[in-house]
Amino acid sequence: MMDAHFKTYLRARSLTPYIDKAIIDDLASCKARTCFGVPTAPLYQGLGYACYIVFELSQFDTDEKYKQYQDIGHWINQSFFIELKCIPDTFITNWNQCPLKDEKHFELLRKCRHLFAHNSYKLDYKPREGHEENFQQASGLYNELFGHIVKTNKELNLSINEFVIPFYLKLVELINECF
Repeated sequence: MMDAHFKTYLRARSLTPYIDKAIIDDLASCKARTCFGVPTAPLYQGLGYACYIVFELSQFDTDEKYKQYQDIGHWINQSFFIELKCIPDTFITNWNQCPLKDEKHFELLRKCRHLFAHNSYKLDYKPREGHEENFQQASGLYNELFGHIVKTNKELNLSINEFVIPFYLKLVELINECF
């Protein structure tokens, strides 16, 4: 079940490529084109999720529209963790008796799920008022486990290849060791 969820996540991310604002600005300034194409990132191509997406420039004709598009990737990352937390919870009915109860990776997953589900948390935004302690706890645990990829103390780096994939694989490894 976790594997199917992970594959769906990778597919969704492959369909939301990063688009550099400078490219949009350059294309819009020449006014000769109304569309542009973006290939799937090499990471996803290597995993078998290759495509070429054509966008209309009008989809990005304001800063707000560009930001909304960029936020889609953040939302997909956050949704992955929210849903991922539900999978072990479905099969582990008594976490107090589970050998994974005190595992830091599962604690980080729990904290990320809480932040993303209840705070409309975005990577570079402050946590909602009243949730600062949750953010500090998640940030501390994140720094302990993934400190080598920390950008600043104000955000969690949800990089696909540096965090999401290694974190997911570690969770799978820990589950396989216990069951």
